[in-house]
Amino acid sequence: MSDLYKDWVQRFAALLHEPLPVPPTGDVPALPELPADAPRCLLLSPHPDDECLTGALPLRLRREAGWQVVNVAVTLGSAPARQAARAEELRAACARLGFALDLPDEPPPEAIARALTVHRPQLVLMPHVRDAQPTHQRVHAWGCAAIEAIGRPVDVAFTEFWSTLERPNLLVLSDPATTADLVAALACHEGEVARNPYHLRLPAGMADTVRRAGELVMGPGMAPPRGDFATAYERRRFDGRQWLDAEAPRIWQLGESW
Repeated sequence: MSDLYKDWVQRFAALLHEPLPVPPTGDVPALPELPADAPRCLLLSPHPDDECLTGALPLRLRREAGWQVVNVAVTLGSAPARQAARAEELRAACARLGFALDLPDEPPPEAIARALTVHRPQLVLMPHVRDAQPTHQRVHAWGCAAIEAIGRPVDVAFTEFWSTLERPNLLVLSDPATTADLVAALACHEGEVARNPYHLRLPAGMADTVRRAGELVMGPGMAPPRGDFATAYERRRFDGRQWLDAEAPRIWQLGESW
C-alpha cells in the first residue's frame, strides 16, 4: 500500500518540474465585442502577473457575464532593467485572458485615482490589507484612499497571494480549462517563471483553496464545494461615504450565473 501512495506523490511531484513552453501569441481565441455600457471590473495589480494569480473572478466575469475587465499595472516591478520586458510579457498575458490593459505614466497613487475616475468600475480588485509584500500593502492603501476620496459607490474584492485572507466571503470555482488558461497566461511572464516556475504550482494552490477557503467561507464542518480549483476573495462595498459590513458568504459554482 505504501508503494501506491509513493507512486502517486512521485507522479504529482513530476508535474511540478515538467517544462511548459510559453504559449504562442497567435493562438489566442477571439472574444465577442462588448457593448460600451458593459459593467466593468478593475484590477489594481501591484506587479505584472497578479492579473493571473488572482484572476479567476474577473476571467469568469469576462467570459460568462459579459463584463469588461481592465487591468491597471500599478507597477512594472522594482527592477528597472526588467520593466520594458515585463510590460511586453504583461501585454501577452492580458491578451490571452481577454483583459484590457491600462499602463499608467503617473505615480501609483495618481494612476489609481485616474483609473477609477476614467473607467468607473462596478467592481475593483486589490490586495487585502495584510498581504505580506510591501508593494501589495501599498496598493491596498492607495486603492482604498482613492475610492474614499472619489466618493462613488463601488464593490471591492480583496485578493490574496502572499498571505491568505482571514475572513474570505467569496469563493470562485474554476474548471480545468479556465485554470489552464490562467496557467498559460502566467507562463507569458517568461522572465519571472524562468527565475521561479511558480506557474506550475498555481493549480496546486487553487486546489488547496477549495479545501481551506471552502470551510472558511461557508463555515466549519461544511462539505467542500464541487470543483477542483478555486480562488478566494473578501468582498466589501463602499457606499460612497463609508465601508459597509462584509457581503454575505457566497460560492460561485461552475455553471452558475453571476
